[in-house]
Amino acid sequence: MLRFEIWKDPASDSHQMSRVTPDGDSLRQAISHAAVLVHTFDASSDFDAFQKNHDWHGYGTWNAPAGLTERAFTEAEAIAQREYLAVRNID
Repeated sequence: MLRFEIWKDPASDSHQMSRVTPDGDSLRQAISHAAVLVHTFDASSDFDAFQKNHDWHGYGTWNAPAGLTERAFTEAEAIAQREYLAVRNID
C-alpha cells in the first residue's frame, strides 16, 4: 500500500492527485505554492489509486484505457515512502 494525496489549487480550483514522494512534492510545489491538502488515501495499485481518486471526486467507475496493465506497488516502494514520510516537511 502507498499513500496518495489530493491537493487543491485555490487559484485555479484544480486538483492534483499523486503518491507521496519527493518528486511528487516538488512537482506540486512547482505547479502551485498555494495548493492545500484536501484528501489522503492508501492504494495497493495504480488502478486502485485511480478508482479511489474517482470515488473521492464523485466521478463513478474509473475505466482503464485499452492496453493498460495494472501495476501493484512493491514492498520496496512502500519502504521508501515510509522513510520519506518520516522526514517529510510540507509546511
